[in-house]
Amino acid sequence: MMRLFPICLAACALAAQDSRYAPQGGQIPGPANPSDFAAWLADIKNWRTERLTRIGYSGAEYDRAELKWTQRSFVQPQMMVEDRYFFDTLGARYMVDRYLDDVIRRYGGIDSVLVWHVYPNIGIDNRNQFDLLRDLPGGVEDLKRMVDDFHKRGVRVLFPVMAWDTGTNNYGSLAEAAAKAFGEIGADGINGDTMDLVPRTFRAASDKTGHPLALEPENGADKDEGVAWNNLSWGYWKYGFVPTVSRWKWIEPRHMVHVCRRWARDHTDDLQYALFNGVGFESWENVWGIWNQLTPRDAEALRRIARIERQFAGVLVSPNWEPHTPVLQYGIFASKFPGAEETLWTFVNRNEYDVTGRQIRVPHLDAARYFDLWHGVEIRPQRESGADVLSFAVDGRGYGAIASTTRPD
Repeated sequence: MMRLFPICLAACALAAQDSRYAPQGGQIPGPANPSDFAAWLADIKNWRTERLTRIGYSGAEYDRAELKWTQRSFVQPQMMVEDRYFFDTLGARYMVDRYLDDVIRRYGGIDSVLVWHVYPNIGIDNRNQFDLLRDLPGGVEDLKRMVDDFHKRGVRVLFPVMAWDTGTNNYGSLAEAAAKAFGEIGADGINGDTMDLVPRTFRAASDKTGHPLALEPENGADKDEGVAWNNLSWGYWKYGFVPTVSRWKWIEPRHMVHVCRRWARDHTDDLQYALFNGVGFESWENVWGIWNQLTPRDAEALRRIARIERQFAGVLVSPNWEPHTPVLQYGIFASKFPGAEETLWTFVNRNEYDVTGRQIRVPHLDAARYFDLWHGVEIRPQRESGADVLSFAVDGRGYGAIASTTRPD
Protein backbone atom coordinates (compact mmCIF):
# COMPACT_ATOMS: atom_id res chain seq x y z
CA MET A 1 0.00 0.00 0.00
CA MET A 2 2.79 2.44 0.90
CA ARG A 3 4.39 1.87 -2.51
CA LEU A 4 1.21 3.11 -4.16
CA PHE A 5 1.31 6.43 -2.29
CA PRO A 6 4.04 8.08 -4.45
CA ILE A 7 2.28 6.86 -7.58
CA CYS A 8 -0.98 8.45 -6.40
CA LEU A 9 0.84 11.70 -5.67
CA ALA A 10 2.36 11.70 -9.15
CA ALA A 11 -1.03 11.04 -10.71
CA CYS A 12 -2.57 13.91 -8.76
CA ALA A 13 0.22 16.23 -9.88
CA LEU A 14 -0.36 15.32 -13.51
CA ALA A 15 -4.11 15.82 -13.14
CA ALA A 16 -3.49 19.24 -11.65
CA GLN A 17 -1.81 20.27 -14.90
CA ASP A 18 -4.81 19.25 -17.00
CA SER A 19 -7.20 21.89 -18.29
CA ARG A 20 -10.89 21.58 -17.59
CA TYR A 21 -11.30 22.86 -21.16
CA ALA A 22 -8.72 20.73 -22.94
CA PRO A 23 -8.28 21.62 -26.63
CA GLN A 24 -9.89 19.36 -29.19
CA GLY A 25 -7.66 19.44 -32.25
CA GLY A 26 -7.27 23.06 -33.30
CA GLN A 27 -10.14 24.29 -31.13
CA ILE A 28 -10.54 25.16 -27.46
CA PRO A 29 -14.11 24.71 -26.15
CA GLY A 30 -15.86 27.75 -24.75
CA PRO A 31 -17.42 27.99 -21.28
CA ALA A 32 -20.40 25.71 -20.77
CA ASN A 33 -22.36 28.56 -19.14
CA PRO A 34 -21.83 32.34 -19.17
CA SER A 35 -21.44 32.23 -15.39
CA ASP A 36 -18.32 30.07 -15.88
CA PHE A 37 -16.53 32.79 -17.85
CA ALA A 38 -14.03 33.95 -15.20
CA ALA A 39 -12.97 30.40 -14.28
CA TRP A 40 -12.87 29.38 -17.94
CA LEU A 41 -10.67 32.33 -18.93
CA ALA A 42 -8.27 31.69 -16.05
CA ASP A 43 -8.12 28.02 -17.02
CA ILE A 44 -7.23 28.57 -20.69
CA LYS A 45 -4.72 31.27 -19.74
CA ASN A 46 -3.00 28.77 -17.46
CA TRP A 47 -3.05 26.20 -20.26
CA ARG A 48 -1.44 28.72 -22.62
CA THR A 49 1.29 29.62 -20.15
CA GLU A 50 2.15 25.96 -19.68
CA ARG A 51 2.15 25.25 -23.43
CA LEU A 52 4.46 28.19 -24.14
CA THR A 53 6.85 26.88 -21.51
CA ARG A 54 6.74 23.29 -22.71
CA ILE A 55 7.47 24.15 -26.34
CA GLY A 56 10.12 26.75 -25.47
CA TYR A 57 8.19 29.30 -27.48
CA SER A 58 9.75 32.29 -29.20
CA GLY A 59 7.67 34.79 -31.15
CA ALA A 60 10.64 36.01 -33.19
CA GLU A 61 9.16 34.88 -36.53
CA TYR A 62 6.18 37.19 -35.98
CA ASP A 63 8.46 40.16 -35.35
CA ARG A 64 10.13 39.85 -38.77
CA ALA A 65 9.17 42.73 -41.05
CA GLU A 66 9.22 40.52 -44.16
CA LEU A 67 6.61 38.17 -42.65
CA LYS A 68 4.28 40.69 -41.03
CA TRP A 69 2.00 40.61 -44.08
CA THR A 70 0.69 37.29 -42.77
CA GLN A 71 -1.01 39.11 -39.89
CA ARG A 72 -3.25 40.93 -42.40
CA SER A 73 -3.97 38.00 -44.73
CA PHE A 74 -7.66 37.66 -43.88
CA VAL A 75 -9.06 36.32 -47.17
CA GLN A 76 -7.19 33.69 -49.16
CA PRO A 77 -8.68 31.54 -51.92
CA GLN A 78 -7.14 28.35 -53.12
CA MET A 79 -7.43 28.64 -56.88
CA MET A 80 -6.65 26.32 -59.77
CA VAL A 81 -4.02 27.71 -62.13
CA GLU A 82 -6.10 26.23 -64.97
CA ASP A 83 -9.17 28.26 -63.95
CA ARG A 84 -10.57 29.66 -67.21
CA TYR A 85 -11.35 32.97 -65.48
CA PHE A 86 -7.68 33.25 -64.53
CA PHE A 87 -5.87 31.81 -67.55
CA ASP A 88 -6.69 32.89 -71.09
CA THR A 89 -6.14 29.79 -73.22
CA LEU A 90 -6.43 31.72 -76.49
CA GLY A 91 -3.95 34.42 -75.54
CA ALA A 92 -1.87 32.05 -73.38
CA ARG A 93 -1.60 34.56 -70.54
CA TYR A 94 -2.47 34.90 -66.87
CA MET A 95 -5.42 37.25 -66.35
CA VAL A 96 -4.61 38.51 -62.86
CA ASP A 97 -6.59 41.73 -63.15
CA ARG A 98 -9.71 39.97 -64.44
CA TYR A 99 -9.49 37.42 -61.62
CA LEU A 100 -9.05 40.06 -58.92
CA ASP A 101 -11.73 42.37 -60.32
CA ASP A 102 -14.19 39.47 -60.10
CA VAL A 103 -13.51 38.60 -56.45
CA ILE A 104 -13.56 42.28 -55.49
CA ARG A 105 -16.95 42.69 -57.13
CA ARG A 106 -18.42 39.57 -55.56
CA TYR A 107 -17.01 39.55 -52.02
CA GLY A 108 -14.66 42.46 -51.49
CA GLY A 109 -11.33 41.07 -52.66
CA ILE A 110 -8.52 38.96 -51.26
CA ASP A 111 -5.29 39.48 -49.34
CA SER A 112 -3.38 36.42 -50.53
CA VAL A 113 -3.88 33.62 -53.02
CA LEU A 114 -2.83 29.97 -53.05
CA VAL A 115 -2.11 29.09 -56.68
CA TRP A 116 -2.59 25.35 -57.18
CA HIS A 117 -0.46 23.94 -59.98
CA VAL A 118 0.08 20.27 -59.05
CA TYR A 119 -2.80 17.82 -59.12
CA PRO A 120 -4.85 16.75 -60.95
CA ASN A 121 -1.88 16.77 -63.39
CA ILE A 122 0.73 15.07 -61.24
CA GLY A 123 1.10 11.36 -61.88
CA ILE A 124 0.37 11.35 -65.61
CA ASP A 125 4.14 11.11 -66.23
CA ASN A 126 7.43 11.27 -64.31
CA ARG A 127 7.40 15.03 -63.77
CA ASN A 128 7.59 16.14 -60.14
CA GLN A 129 5.83 19.11 -58.58
CA PHE A 130 8.64 21.50 -59.54
CA ASP A 131 8.79 20.20 -63.10
CA LEU A 132 5.08 20.94 -63.37
CA LEU A 133 5.66 24.45 -62.03
CA ARG A 134 8.36 25.27 -64.57
CA ASP A 135 6.31 23.70 -67.38
CA LEU A 136 3.37 26.05 -66.85
CA PRO A 137 2.63 28.25 -69.89
CA GLY A 138 5.33 30.87 -70.33
CA GLY A 139 7.68 29.12 -67.93
CA VAL A 140 9.50 30.88 -65.12
CA GLU A 141 9.44 34.31 -66.76
CA ASP A 142 5.65 34.38 -67.11
CA LEU A 143 5.27 33.06 -63.57
CA LYS A 144 7.40 35.96 -62.34
CA ARG A 145 5.16 38.38 -64.24
CA MET A 146 2.05 36.71 -62.82
CA VAL A 147 3.35 37.04 -59.25
CA ASP A 148 4.35 40.66 -59.93
CA ASP A 149 0.84 41.40 -61.22
CA PHE A 150 -0.64 40.10 -57.96
CA HIS A 151 1.84 42.18 -55.98
CA LYS A 152 0.86 45.32 -57.89
CA ARG A 153 -2.66 44.77 -56.60
CA GLY A 154 -1.48 44.21 -53.01
CA VAL A 155 -2.03 40.43 -53.02
CA ARG A 156 0.53 37.95 -51.69
CA VAL A 157 1.11 34.66 -53.51
CA LEU A 158 1.58 31.14 -52.12
CA PHE A 159 2.23 27.83 -53.86
CA PRO A 160 1.80 24.31 -52.42
CA VAL A 161 4.30 21.57 -51.66
CA MET A 162 3.50 17.85 -51.53
CA ALA A 163 5.62 15.71 -49.22
CA TRP A 164 4.00 12.63 -50.76
CA ASP A 165 5.45 13.42 -54.22
CA THR A 166 8.08 10.66 -54.04
CA GLY A 167 7.51 8.55 -57.15
CA THR A 168 8.51 11.16 -59.73
CA ASN A 169 11.80 12.72 -60.84
CA ASN A 170 14.07 13.10 -57.82
CA TYR A 171 14.25 16.69 -56.62
CA GLY A 172 16.45 16.07 -53.56
CA SER A 173 15.52 17.99 -50.45
CA LEU A 174 11.90 19.13 -50.64
CA ALA A 175 12.60 22.15 -48.43
CA GLU A 176 15.55 23.30 -50.52
CA ALA A 177 13.82 22.64 -53.84
CA ALA A 178 10.75 24.60 -52.73
CA ALA A 179 12.79 27.52 -51.40
CA LYS A 180 14.70 27.72 -54.68
CA ALA A 181 11.72 27.34 -57.03
CA PHE A 182 9.35 29.72 -55.25
CA GLY A 183 12.07 32.23 -54.45
CA GLU A 184 13.00 32.30 -58.13
CA ILE A 185 9.52 33.45 -59.18
CA GLY A 186 9.13 35.89 -56.26
CA ALA A 187 6.37 34.04 -54.39
CA ASP A 188 5.58 34.89 -50.77
CA GLY A 189 4.70 31.62 -49.10
CA ILE A 190 4.34 27.85 -49.06
CA ASN A 191 1.22 25.86 -48.23
CA GLY A 192 2.12 22.41 -46.90
CA ASP A 193 -0.46 20.07 -48.42
CA THR A 194 -1.67 17.47 -45.84
CA MET A 195 0.98 18.66 -43.35
CA ASP A 196 0.27 19.11 -39.63
CA LEU A 197 3.11 21.61 -39.61
CA VAL A 198 5.60 22.69 -42.25
CA PRO A 199 8.94 21.43 -40.83
CA ARG A 200 11.53 23.89 -39.55
CA THR A 201 13.84 22.78 -42.37
CA PHE A 202 11.68 24.86 -44.72
CA ARG A 203 12.23 27.94 -42.55
CA ALA A 204 16.00 27.41 -42.66
CA ALA A 205 16.10 26.66 -46.39
CA SER A 206 13.97 29.66 -47.25
CA ASP A 207 15.99 32.05 -45.10
CA LYS A 208 19.21 30.74 -46.66
CA THR A 209 18.08 31.94 -50.09
CA GLY A 210 17.60 35.51 -48.86
CA HIS A 211 13.97 35.36 -49.98
CA PRO A 212 12.01 34.29 -46.88
CA LEU A 213 8.75 32.46 -47.51
CA ALA A 214 5.86 32.32 -45.05
CA LEU A 215 4.84 28.80 -44.06
CA GLU A 216 1.24 27.57 -43.89
CA PRO A 217 0.39 23.93 -43.02
CA GLU A 218 -2.96 22.62 -44.20
CA ASN A 219 -3.78 20.78 -40.99
CA GLY A 220 -2.40 23.04 -38.26
CA ALA A 221 -4.03 21.70 -35.12
CA ASP A 222 -2.29 20.21 -32.10
CA LYS A 223 1.44 20.28 -32.90
CA ASP A 224 1.91 23.45 -30.91
CA GLU A 225 5.66 23.77 -31.46
CA GLY A 226 4.92 24.52 -35.12
CA VAL A 227 3.20 27.82 -34.32
CA ALA A 228 6.65 29.30 -33.68
CA TRP A 229 7.68 29.20 -37.35
CA ASN A 230 4.38 28.60 -39.20
CA ASN A 231 2.92 32.10 -39.38
CA LEU A 232 -0.29 30.91 -41.03
CA SER A 233 -2.41 27.75 -41.01
CA TRP A 234 -5.76 26.41 -42.10
CA GLY A 235 -8.59 25.55 -39.74
CA TYR A 236 -10.81 22.54 -40.40
CA TRP A 237 -13.18 23.15 -37.54
CA LYS A 238 -16.25 21.55 -35.99
CA TYR A 239 -19.20 23.72 -35.06
CA GLY A 240 -21.44 23.77 -32.04
CA PHE A 241 -23.80 26.37 -30.64
CA VAL A 242 -21.07 27.83 -28.39
CA PRO A 243 -18.14 29.13 -30.50
CA THR A 244 -14.73 27.60 -29.90
CA VAL A 245 -11.42 29.43 -29.65
CA SER A 246 -8.62 28.94 -32.19
CA ARG A 247 -5.89 26.95 -30.44
CA TRP A 248 -2.97 28.41 -32.36
CA LYS A 249 -4.24 31.99 -32.27
CA TRP A 250 -4.76 31.65 -28.53
CA ILE A 251 -1.13 30.55 -28.17
CA GLU A 252 0.10 33.35 -30.48
CA PRO A 253 -2.45 36.14 -31.20
CA ARG A 254 -0.45 37.18 -34.28
CA HIS A 255 -0.94 33.78 -35.92
CA MET A 256 -3.32 33.82 -38.91
CA VAL A 257 -5.76 30.95 -39.39
CA HIS A 258 -7.81 30.57 -42.56
CA VAL A 259 -11.03 28.72 -41.74
CA CYS A 260 -11.68 26.24 -44.55
CA ARG A 261 -14.67 24.09 -45.53
CA ARG A 262 -14.37 23.64 -49.27
CA TRP A 263 -17.60 21.76 -49.97
CA ALA A 264 -19.92 23.83 -47.79
CA ARG A 265 -22.83 25.49 -49.54
CA ASP A 266 -23.59 27.60 -46.46
CA HIS A 267 -20.53 29.22 -44.85
CA THR A 268 -22.36 30.87 -41.94
CA ASP A 269 -20.61 28.73 -39.32
CA ASP A 270 -17.20 29.26 -40.91
CA LEU A 271 -17.63 33.02 -41.14
CA GLN A 272 -19.09 33.37 -37.65
CA TYR A 273 -16.22 31.44 -36.10
CA ALA A 274 -13.70 33.45 -38.14
CA LEU A 275 -15.17 36.77 -37.00
CA PHE A 276 -15.43 35.58 -33.40
CA ASN A 277 -11.74 34.61 -33.40
CA GLY A 278 -10.54 37.56 -35.48
CA VAL A 279 -9.03 35.22 -38.09
CA GLY A 280 -9.28 34.65 -41.82
CA PHE A 281 -11.29 32.62 -44.32
CA GLU A 282 -10.34 30.35 -47.21
CA SER A 283 -12.63 31.56 -50.01
CA TRP A 284 -12.20 28.37 -52.02
CA GLU A 285 -14.69 28.11 -54.89
CA ASN A 286 -12.95 26.14 -57.67
CA VAL A 287 -12.56 22.78 -55.95
CA TRP A 288 -10.50 20.66 -58.33
CA GLY A 289 -12.56 21.97 -61.24
CA ILE A 290 -15.95 21.74 -59.47
CA TRP A 291 -17.40 25.22 -59.00
CA ASN A 292 -18.83 25.89 -55.51
CA GLN A 293 -19.49 29.61 -55.51
CA LEU A 294 -20.15 31.66 -52.38
CA THR A 295 -23.82 32.51 -52.03
CA PRO A 296 -24.76 36.21 -52.20
CA ARG A 297 -25.40 36.24 -48.43
CA ASP A 298 -22.07 34.64 -47.59
CA ALA A 299 -20.29 36.88 -50.07
CA GLU A 300 -21.76 40.02 -48.51
CA ALA A 301 -20.96 38.77 -45.00
CA LEU A 302 -17.38 38.09 -46.07
CA ARG A 303 -17.11 41.54 -47.64
CA ARG A 304 -18.11 43.21 -44.36
CA ILE A 305 -16.07 40.91 -42.11
CA ALA A 306 -12.93 41.39 -44.19
CA ARG A 307 -13.34 45.15 -44.32
CA ILE A 308 -13.72 45.32 -40.54
CA GLU A 309 -10.77 42.99 -39.93
CA ARG A 310 -8.51 44.89 -42.33
CA GLN A 311 -9.41 48.19 -40.67
CA PHE A 312 -8.75 46.82 -37.17
CA ALA A 313 -5.89 44.44 -37.95
CA GLY A 314 -3.74 46.20 -35.35
CA VAL A 315 -6.04 45.29 -32.43
CA LEU A 316 -6.90 41.80 -33.69
CA VAL A 317 -3.37 40.74 -32.68
CA SER A 318 -3.81 42.09 -29.15
CA PRO A 319 -2.18 39.88 -26.47
CA ASN A 320 -5.14 40.85 -24.27
CA TRP A 321 -7.72 39.29 -26.58
CA GLU A 322 -10.71 38.15 -24.51
CA PRO A 323 -12.92 35.57 -26.25
CA HIS A 324 -16.36 34.99 -24.77
CA THR A 325 -16.32 38.40 -23.13
CA PRO A 326 -19.61 38.71 -21.16
CA VAL A 327 -22.75 39.81 -23.03
CA LEU A 328 -26.36 40.39 -22.01
CA GLN A 329 -28.48 38.13 -24.22
CA TYR A 330 -28.78 34.40 -24.83
CA GLY A 331 -27.18 33.04 -27.98
CA ILE A 332 -25.04 36.13 -28.56
CA PHE A 333 -21.29 35.58 -28.25
CA ALA A 334 -18.55 38.19 -28.39
CA SER A 335 -14.80 38.63 -28.42
CA LYS A 336 -13.00 41.71 -27.14
CA PHE A 337 -9.82 42.96 -28.83
CA PRO A 338 -8.45 45.89 -26.79
CA GLY A 339 -5.95 48.43 -28.07
CA ALA A 340 -4.38 51.60 -26.70
CA GLU A 341 -7.03 54.00 -28.07
CA GLU A 342 -9.42 51.62 -29.81
CA THR A 343 -11.26 48.48 -28.80
CA LEU A 344 -13.08 46.13 -31.15
CA TRP A 345 -15.85 43.75 -30.12
CA THR A 346 -16.96 41.11 -32.63
CA PHE A 347 -20.38 39.47 -32.20
CA VAL A 348 -22.13 36.43 -33.60
CA ASN A 349 -25.78 35.45 -33.10
CA ARG A 350 -26.07 31.65 -32.96
CA ASN A 351 -29.86 31.88 -32.66
CA GLU A 352 -32.12 31.41 -35.67
CA TYR A 353 -33.94 34.65 -34.81
CA ASP A 354 -32.98 38.33 -34.63
CA VAL A 355 -31.81 39.69 -31.29
CA THR A 356 -32.27 43.39 -30.57
CA GLY A 357 -31.84 45.70 -27.61
CA ARG A 358 -29.23 45.69 -24.86
CA GLN A 359 -26.24 43.58 -25.91
CA ILE A 360 -23.17 44.43 -23.80
CA ARG A 361 -22.11 46.43 -20.75
CA VAL A 362 -18.62 47.98 -20.77
CA PRO A 363 -16.75 50.22 -18.30
CA HIS A 364 -17.57 53.90 -18.81
CA LEU A 365 -14.91 56.20 -20.27
CA ASP A 366 -15.73 59.89 -20.58
CA ALA A 367 -13.92 60.25 -23.90
CA ALA A 368 -15.23 57.06 -25.49
CA ARG A 369 -17.42 57.00 -28.61
CA TYR A 370 -19.01 53.82 -29.93
CA PHE A 371 -19.70 52.80 -33.51
CA ASP A 372 -21.81 49.95 -34.87
CA LEU A 373 -19.54 48.89 -37.72
CA TRP A 374 -21.94 46.32 -39.14
CA HIS A 375 -24.65 48.93 -39.71
CA GLY A 376 -22.42 51.98 -40.11
CA VAL A 377 -23.88 54.15 -37.35
CA GLU A 378 -22.72 55.72 -34.10
CA ILE A 379 -24.23 54.31 -30.90
CA ARG A 380 -25.23 56.49 -27.96
CA PRO A 381 -24.63 54.39 -24.83
CA GLN A 382 -26.92 54.25 -21.82
CA ARG A 383 -25.03 55.14 -18.63
CA GLU A 384 -25.63 52.76 -15.71
CA SER A 385 -23.64 52.63 -12.45
CA GLY A 386 -20.28 53.51 -13.98
CA ALA A 387 -20.87 51.42 -17.11
CA ASP A 388 -22.00 52.04 -20.68
CA VAL A 389 -24.73 49.76 -22.01
CA LEU A 390 -24.74 49.36 -25.79
CA SER A 391 -27.91 48.45 -27.66
CA PHE A 392 -28.06 47.30 -31.28
CA ALA A 393 -29.51 44.55 -33.47
CA VAL A 394 -27.90 41.30 -34.62
CA ASP A 395 -29.73 39.30 -37.30
CA GLY A 396 -30.58 35.66 -36.77
CA ARG A 397 -27.44 33.60 -37.53
CA GLY A 398 -25.86 36.99 -38.13
CA TYR A 399 -22.88 39.12 -37.27
CA GLY A 400 -21.99 42.32 -35.45
CA ALA A 401 -19.00 44.51 -34.65
CA ILE A 402 -18.66 47.47 -32.31
CA ALA A 403 -15.66 49.76 -32.08
CA SER A 404 -14.89 52.25 -29.35
CA THR A 405 -12.35 55.02 -29.64
CA THR A 406 -10.98 57.63 -27.29
CA ARG A 407 -9.24 59.53 -30.05
CA PRO A 408 -10.31 63.15 -30.44
CA ASP A 409 -12.12 64.16 -33.65
